[in-house]
Amino acid sequence: MKSKDEFKSFVKKHPELIKHVKNGSMSWQKFYELYSLYDEDNEAWKDYLKKDDEINVRIDNNSNTNYGISDVFNMIKGVKPEVIQQNINSIQKFLGFVQEFVGDNNKIKTPTRNGYTPRPTKRMFED
Repeated sequence: MKSKDEFKSFVKKHPELIKHVKNGSMSWQKFYELYSLYDEDNEAWKDYLKKDDEINVRIDNNSNTNYGISDVFNMIKGVKPEVIQQNINSIQKFLGFVQEFVGDNNKIKTPTRNGYTPRPTKRMFED
């Protein structure tokens, strides 16, 4: 996974990303995820690294965006399997931690009395 410092230097090279965050079309978290999945040299950035005129047109047309099968395949083609595996491992560790934490709280032990067996209610005296 890429470091934050590498991502910051990438943003400094491409200040047009700031406009997307300011107008609300993207967040820094989504940009960082794109950066960690696709790296710097990928077609995933083509929509965000354009001139100012092209950015305004893209934002206006963004509400009616339809993706075709070829667009989906192009997105999947650029995904790095090792990055996906690292993310899956992190999620599994987190879920294991949560399961262990919740599982321990559900195992409430009831106190037991050693050697004591309750007397049947129908017997009054032990004659």
